[in-house]
Amino acid sequence: MIEVIFNIFLFLLGLFLLIYSADWLIQVSTRLSLLLRLTPLFIGLIIIAFGTSAPELGVGIAAAAKNQSIIALGDVFGSNIANIGLILGICLLIRSIKINKKIFKNEFPVMVGSVILVYILSKDFTLSRLDGVIFLIVFFSFCIFSYKKARREFNSEELTGIRINKYLQKIESKSLLFLLIFLFLGGLIWGASLMVKGATALAKILNINLWIIGIIVFAIGTSLPELAASLSASLKGIPAISIGNIIGSNIFNILFVLGVVSLIKPVYLESSFLEFEYRMLLLFTLMPLLGIKSKRLSRIDGVIFFISYLTFVFLVLT
Repeated sequence: MIEVIFNIFLFLLGLFLLIYSADWLIQVSTRLSLLLRLTPLFIGLIIIAFGTSAPELGVGIAAAAKNQSIIALGDVFGSNIANIGLILGICLLIRSIKINKKIFKNEFPVMVGSVILVYILSKDFTLSRLDGVIFLIVFFSFCIFSYKKARREFNSEELTGIRINKYLQKIESKSLLFLLIFLFLGGLIWGASLMVKGATALAKILNINLWIIGIIVFAIGTSLPELAASLSASLKGIPAISIGNIIGSNIFNILFVLGVVSLIKPVYLESSFLEFEYRMLLLFTLMPLLGIKSKRLSRIDGVIFFISYLTFVFLVLT
């Protein structure tokens, strides 16, 4: 009984940390966006996405170091599918998101292109160290391009009406704001970790199937930072950060995480991996195109995304 109470407490503490950190993360990011004169999309695309993808990077490096690089590839594919099907799906169920048409001209093609690049480089069923270098060159080129574009297209009116803590409004130090961003990103990841630990322990106590723990608890757990950041941004009326975080996280996972992993240890693939998992990844990556005509992703789209993710989970389990 004491063990159950402790794990419930652990879960709730993690949930509090997650919500609290996400709220402050978006406020600090908004303030930094104003001071640096960078678009909210860039903040979500690069800075927040880097932080929320930290768990995938950690898993990738640890797996490569233990000679199990294929785990990193599976984690990247699974996380990217969850980011669109589960995370974006949940965000849309709560609130529709207006999408700037420029995203479909710039950032979205990079996300799709990175998925196609994986396929091209893995045709020999290996991601070599040279492939890793190619991934990283493309990634850093994308970062430089995004930065220049963000400086050029900055418009402070995008952030008008966003409520920021009165003490944050007085901060002029960019270094302090960057420090706060990494502090709250840490809180976000720590909160997600506590939730996963609590939920996993409870599931074991209640004799829930280990497959269900892995495919649901851990899949959702590693995606909680993206969910918290994107949902908080969406609720605060900053859809650019919300959608930017998801697209940026997916780009980061493939180009940077797989790039680093391939440099440490080449990844050897099974033919079935490209037949099923890759096709699913490409399908989910293209799903945001549902909003290209209306320039908006609606709650109905959210239902489609969410049901598609549940179907994917079912196919994996069967």
